[in-house]
Amino acid sequence: MRILILLVAGGAALVAAMLVRGMGGGEAPEIVELVEEEEIPAIPLGQVLVTTIDMPVGHRISPDDLTWQDWPQDLLTENFFTAEIAPDATTDIAGSIVRTPIFSGEPVLAKKIVQPGENGVLSAVITEGMRGVAVEISVETAAGGFILPNDRVDVILTYEIEVTEGEMIVERPATQTVLQNVRVLAIDQTISEVEGESVVLGTSATLELTPKHAEILMLATRMGDISLTLRGVADAQASGSDVLASNSIQSARDVSGTVKIYRNGNTEQTNIGGTP
Repeated sequence: MRILILLVAGGAALVAAMLVRGMGGGEAPEIVELVEEEEIPAIPLGQVLVTTIDMPVGHRISPDDLTWQDWPQDLLTENFFTAEIAPDATTDIAGSIVRTPIFSGEPVLAKKIVQPGENGVLSAVITEGMRGVAVEISVETAAGGFILPNDRVDVILTYEIEVTEGEMIVERPATQTVLQNVRVLAIDQTISEVEGESVVLGTSATLELTPKHAEILMLATRMGDISLTLRGVADAQASGSDVLASNSIQSARDVSGTVKIYRNGNTEQTNIGGTP
């Protein structure tokens, strides 16, 4: 009986030892620490007017060039166009001229543009190195009023010359295309085509010229009447942006191939359509 009790006790001890060994060889249970995420407060946002394209100096802004973009409220300044203060800015500043370059995605600043009606609009439109020169026009001398800002024109001079024929002095009309492919900056105070209008009537046209060509035009206005002839779009594109000065003159000649022009009591003798 004692032997049986010892066997049972020994078996129980063996089983207990095996259980302890099995538990000691296992991995410790993973402890998962629950971390409560801290809620980040939302940043107050406003909407600011930005550009969708790069805008060089002289670019005329259209509504498609602009869009509203979220912007941190703390970074908004009074120089920005915001949806809260100027909700119609996309249409209000359409037609404005870029004074200094604006890059895509950059907020539009009032100091970087010249809005319609403000001083300095024309100077912002003129290409670097060029000059704006105004000449008088009428419906008869400006293609019936169909010349619009940004069109390309030729400048024709019409004047009277006195030609010697034997012992007689006879007046003859003469014409000369003095400048070709000239860009029209403005008709009177209008610097852009008015939507829906195909005719702009005015008494003056402002042309974009180099300083040298401006001198030629001013001299031509003193010599006679100036007319503007409208160039077709295809001709203007083919000629690029270069202005050409022409010396061809159609007029009467005397037998010597020269013309005497009387101005202010003085006589000038010049060749017509040829070399001296």
